Amino acid sequence: MRALVVHNPTAGGGRAGRLAPQVVERLRGDQVEVVQHPTLSLEEARLAACQAAAEVDVVVAVGGDGTVGACAAGLADAGPAGGSPGGSGVRAALGVVPAGGGNDAARSLGLPADDPLAAAGLLTRLRRRPADLATVAGRAYLNVAGAGFDSEVTRVANQRLGWARGRPRYAGAVLAQLVVGRTARFELVLDGRAQRLEGWLVAVANGPSYGGGMRVAPRASLADGLLDVVVIGAIGKLEFLRTFPKVFSGAHVEHPAVAVHRAARVDLDADRTLAVYADGEPAGTLPATFEVRPAAVTVLAADPAPGFPGP
Repeated sequence: MRALVVHNPTAGGGRAGRLAPQVVERLRGDQVEVVQHPTLSLEEARLAACQAAAEVDVVVAVGGDGTVGACAAGLADAGPAGGSPGGSGVRAALGVVPAGGGNDAARSLGLPADDPLAAAGLLTRLRRRPADLATVAGRAYLNVAGAGFDSEVTRVANQRLGWARGRPRYAGAVLAQLVVGRTARFELVLDGRAQRLEGWLVAVANGPSYGGGMRVAPRASLADGLLDVVVIGAIGKLEFLRTFPKVFSGAHVEHPAVAVHRAARVDLDADRTLAVYADGEPAGTLPATFEVRPAAVTVLAADPAPGFPGP
């Protein structure tokens, strides 16, 4: 196996940079030929993955979900070897070593999100699977994008709680934002079918989780060619606070104020300017269009994996 290891030295507060040499050592111990490519931006990560797609067997993203999404986008943009862009036959697969804040891409692929070296040690033993990729405002993402309360939570988590990782980081941001947050009036168009609603947020999910393990779309699949659209309606703040812990198991979708839809294209707007975040990275503001690219990238995943539910 030949691998390009792409890492952002600043991801996870410098964690990715510190881990990269250990990841390389672990891969070489598994007889993997490794070339390293440190990056300074998501666009550089995307270009590195795109250019290496026909030269290596796997592009290993060491970092947070933003780096993973950028590498996935690069592989998808390269297209299948000898074919047209957007197919499932890209020669290089995407491997993930979690070293960021949320690490939900690793969770979707069935990897240990809190143990990057263990994830690296599994890469040569994982199954190659075609996976969908979602896009919004020109940005590709593997897991979840959203607007409303959740995008404000992500902003707070990134700007004020960047020192923390995983669940504590996002749970703390939820509590902070709930004090000042309010619902919005959304206009949602699902494959041409329009509806208006009031709610806290609209999450457009390709994979099941975001925010360090919050299973906002527990039935979302990376291989069904559809996006799961989760709407949390206009419930009171105390009820929101009571319901919130259920998001870690996915049981929140049973609440009567929560609706789940599926569509290949989602157009979303709101009654005020709301930021959009995709895999923890800013992706413009509403109005926005979300679309799915079926089987756009090949990933290395455990079997079973949360992002590939079912048999």
